[in-house]
Amino acid sequence: MTHLSIFLLVLSSLAYTANALAKPSAASRLQNLYRVNRQTSASSSPASAIILPGVHDALSAKIYSDAGAKVLFLSGFGVSACKLGQPDVGILTLTEMEDALRSVVQAAAGTPVIVDGDTGYGGAVNVRRTVRAFARAGAAALTIEDQVFPKKCTYAAGKGVRTVSRQECGARMKAALEARNEARDVDGNDILIVARTDCRAALGFEEALERCKLFEELGADICYAENLQSRQEYDKLRSQLLPSTATILAQVETGNEEQTLYSAQNIAEMKYDFALLGVTALQAYVRSLEMSASLMMAPNSSGFVKSNLDVASFNDLKASIGFEDSESFQARHDC
Repeated sequence: MTHLSIFLLVLSSLAYTANALAKPSAASRLQNLYRVNRQTSASSSPASAIILPGVHDALSAKIYSDAGAKVLFLSGFGVSACKLGQPDVGILTLTEMEDALRSVVQAAAGTPVIVDGDTGYGGAVNVRRTVRAFARAGAAALTIEDQVFPKKCTYAAGKGVRTVSRQECGARMKAALEARNEARDVDGNDILIVARTDCRAALGFEEALERCKLFEELGADICYAENLQSRQEYDKLRSQLLPSTATILAQVETGNEEQTLYSAQNIAEMKYDFALLGVTALQAYVRSLEMSASLMMAPNSSGFVKSNLDVASFNDLKASIGFEDSESFQARHDC
């Protein structure tokens, strides 16, 4: 190899490294997203929180990303349902969630992904492994919650949710935050920690408030209390945290006509940054599958559902999946 070849090879390597360093991480893009939205909301009317749709697989991530979602939430409830056909009761493993995350990050094509980290899948070393694994897989952030392992869906379990003590909750968050720093400083993978408490239903609002204040004090990047019971509780929580602390307000569309739901504009008025709808996409997916199955499998059915159900045309289906891009690439490189 000539001196010139070696020089060009080194130059190319340096250019690649510089480009990689210059490209903002998914975590920094997520931080920039909510900071810019705050500035925009302060000068515009009506202000709007960032809609955070829950997704459950690569295709749902691609569809929501293509529709303009600025950030996605990979729901453990959704992955457990779609990958295992099982409820969100702590059955899903770290490796199964990590596998789902990798495909979602790839399909999202640059849209930041917040991933459901549940309890961290065990003790301190498990939390550490979870944080660093999800950072390596490309997540912008992950949630760590204060439930007892194995956890349950908060909305499904209600007052049956079991959480660890406030002291153990703090220890778990400290482990997650130290692992966040290791992911960045040792592995070179930036990630944010969303600290979440699920204690409201079982232990009351004041305990949820104290845990969120603890998260903030420990240095969590985003704070989040699940399943608060009123606008007054959401307002009080937000007022007790620093204005600089990023926050999430999560909702599940239960179908109960008496349920109070807050729009993205309402949520911005309450000074929350993200409006999380964690299982809405899954609810739509399940209903469409049930309707098509009942039509196709009905007695004396022709097998076709188009006349009774609004389904995507085959061309629309191909477009959603990305056939055009693949066919164009193949045409340019006929091999």
